[in-house]
Amino acid sequence: MNSQRAQEIVESMKDVQVLFNGTPVMIQHVDHDNDTARVYEKSQPEHEMTVPVQQLMEQ
Repeated sequence: MNSQRAQEIVESMKDVQVLFNGTPVMIQHVDHDNDTARVYEKSQPEHEMTVPVQQLMEQ
């Protein structure tokens, strides 16, 4: 995924399925300067992490 698409998902009102290492995640914020995204696991919302947007996969 690229940072532009990640931002579109954040701004979308739709529930878009996004995976990080095979785990469903929600994107909270996109850092375009560093090509990273702040995400959390859907099953563990308290488990937040910053990941490279290139490692996010849209289903």
